[in-house]
Amino acid sequence: MADGAHLATISELIDTGQLRVMIDTVVPLAEARKAHERGEAGHLQGIMVLRVAEEGRAWNE
Repeated sequence: MADGAHLATISELIDTGQLRVMIDTVVPLAEARKAHERGEAGHLQGIMVLRVAEEGRAWNE
């Protein structure tokens, strides 16, 4: 499990471009089941992001 020191190191690696996150796709939360099935089938070339709120709105609006 990551602690504060690990997270700080990861953050620095991201900030300096030494670590990049490869996002395959962004899907709305309503399509989570379909997205999970796609991931289980091995069709991802990076990570999948579940969008829980509309862009520009807070999650609790």
